[in-house]
Amino acid sequence: MKTIDRLRGTQLWSRLRDWRYLNRHRGQRRFLAGFIHRGDLVFDIGANVGHYTLVAISLGARVVTVEPQAALAGHLRRRFSGRLQVQVVSCALGNSPGTAVLHKTPVQTEIASLREDISRRSRFASAHEFSQAETVEILPFDELIARHGRPQFCKIDVEGYESAVLAGLNMALPSLSFEFNREFQDDTGRCLERLDQLGRYRYNYSLGETYTLAETRWLTSRELQAGLWLRPDPLLWGDIYARTAS
Repeated sequence: MKTIDRLRGTQLWSRLRDWRYLNRHRGQRRFLAGFIHRGDLVFDIGANVGHYTLVAISLGARVVTVEPQAALAGHLRRRFSGRLQVQVVSCALGNSPGTAVLHKTPVQTEIASLREDISRRSRFASAHEFSQAETVEILPFDELIARHGRPQFCKIDVEGYESAVLAGLNMALPSLSFEFNREFQDDTGRCLERLDQLGRYRYNYSLGETYTLAETRWLTSRELQAGLWLRPDPLLWGDIYARTAS
């Protein structure tokens, strides 16, 4: 016990926790290996505490880790201190530069959102009061690319603000994912519309945290939506994956 107490808070302790996470989430790592390859540049937009970034660097990627919450950005810098393959950017992404109000709950950092209606539309609103706010910098997606390069893969998880992130993107990316859920179905539609404007994409999706593609083939955006929203789950959520058609 004394040895464990001495290790807590050290870089060795942090590495041990990272190893335990990767060991427990081997299915996630195997799944993402289909999208992320050694030497790839990856954007982790809405990084929270950095678990996704950890998986990406374990696959040999370089990662730009984007998180607007100042306390979490500080945590990410400490967590990945000394790992040159990770760059932490403390901002949110949007259509144009400026600032915006991030709405937060006291305990659930992962459900913070830039949506003004988050306290009314979020499935979490009945259990968590969005009583806190933080003013954050907004950077256009294209500017992030200008500073760090064009990613081979990009993950976007920003609680119903995904379409605003993609509105700041003006080039097709090889592959990306973004979160979807029932209450923000309209936002998902705007994401798909934007991607179809940028390139010839095909789509698939995973439900919840299954890390398994739900469809046996890659679909057009119209085909995806025709089947996705017919699912009966009232709290339907997961991630949509997009890749440019060959």
